[in-house]
Amino acid sequence: MGYSSQLSYLFYRRKFYYSVFLLLVAFLLLISKQEYILGVVVENNPFYGMSNAKINSIESTTIDNFIRVKLEYSPNLVDPNSPEFFKFTLTYTDTSEIVKHADSDIIVSKDGVEVYKASDEFSTPIVHTPNGLVLMSYVFPDPGTYIISVNIVGIYFNPIDPKQVNFTANIGESNNKYDIGITT
Repeated sequence: MGYSSQLSYLFYRRKFYYSVFLLLVAFLLLISKQEYILGVVVENNPFYGMSNAKINSIESTTIDNFIRVKLEYSPNLVDPNSPEFFKFTLTYTDTSEIVKHADSDIIVSKDGVEVYKASDEFSTPIVHTPNGLVLMSYVFPDPGTYIISVNIVGIYFNPIDPKQVNFTANIGESNNKYDIGITT
């Protein structure tokens, strides 16, 4: 067997093993629970238009009254271990225009302990939104009072003095479901 034949054989052999590996990974993703969870998140998310669940909303402004944050959430009742869906819309208080290219982070805490940080999902220090909208989901692990903080640290790629809006999520338990109510 000549040198070029050996290289060709090794190339096709490596290509075969790589293809088998990719097929195995795809198969594992299809049967894994993670795939199921991701499918449920998309299927049940009212902000993707695939659910007819009622959407609740509440608004609050930063202390300096510069930015208004509208928090929409759904559903009111969720099964334990099921996600609650959130949509945050950032607008300027004086003009009601969307805050474009906002750098922010959304933090959920309970009893003063951070239990979720949106930027951690992307392995970045902030979440950038070009259109003033941030979508997320969160599975509340147990009933209680949670604080949902929206921290805005930049606009149009420029840092600003940090601005924050807090919402209080009261998670009660009723008939083996979590009843979710959010206030300012």
